[in-house]
Parts: sequence; C-alpha cells; structure tokens
Amino acid sequence: SIGFVTRDRLRKNLERFKPHCVHVCGHGTAQGIELVSTTPSLLFDHLNSEGFAQLLAEAGMQRLPLLVLNSCESAAMASHLAQLGFVAHAVGVQGGAVDDQAVQFAYSFWAMLYKSASFVECFQTATRMAHQIQNDKGLVTNFKGFVAS
Repeated sequence: SIGFVTRDRLRKNLERFKPHCVHVCGHGTAQGIELVSTTPSLLFDHLNSEGFAQLLAEAGMQRLPLLVLNSCESAAMASHLAQLGFVAHAVGVQGGAVDDQAVQFAYSFWAMLYKSASFVECFQTATRMAHQIQNDKGLVTNFKGFVAS
C-alpha cells in the first residue's frame, strides 16, 4: 500500500517495484479514476485510460498482468486498457459502489488469489460477495457489479 496516490507517486512506484498487480481504490467517474491532486486549487487529478497507459510506459512497463480499479464507473477504463493491450486482466466497477462493497470485493478477491485460485474464480467469488453485502445491508446504490476484461 502506498497511501494517498498522486500521479507522480503512482509512476514512481510502478517504476520502482514493477508490480504484477495494481489495485486502485478510490473515487471514479465514467471518464477515469481520481487521484489526489498536487495542484492546490484542485481536489482531484483525473486519470483516464490514456494517462494510465502513459504512466506504465514512463515506468518502463510493457504490460501489467493484473489491474483492479475498485472505484465507481471504472469498468470502461479497465476494459479499454485491456483492449489496448496495456493490461492482461482488468477489473472495474459498473455503476457505483459503496465502501462496504468495494472492501468486500477486495478482501474476497485477494483472499482467493492467495489461495491460488484462478483469476476467474477470484473474480466470481468476490463479485458474489459484493452483491451479498449489498443485499445483507439493504444498500441502495446504482451498483451493477464488477466487470472483468
């Protein structure tokens, strides 16, 4: 975990660690994910799929094996990055999600991966658990689910 993420901090950590997996939790819109801004007058720094691809290139990474964008409306960005070939597997959220759903998805996904489950098994279990917490708590959201590319 690298804490609050700025564009520069993300690039430096991609360059330093050359990770196999990147999991971004935070705010998102249909246009991309929102990083912490370094500009005093702005709260967020909008990062779209082209910007993320540029960060990977600047970090010397050809292709990321797994990207999880655990933020609202991130399905299109995840899918676009996979279609462009910058990531092998990508996960994004369709619609909106509340923190409980995002946390449950992350916990279930990584717990299954730790147990050496396949990407598909991890994704299916985590998605089911995110929907279950919505039902159990009676959450009213525009959450439509997670999408894998």
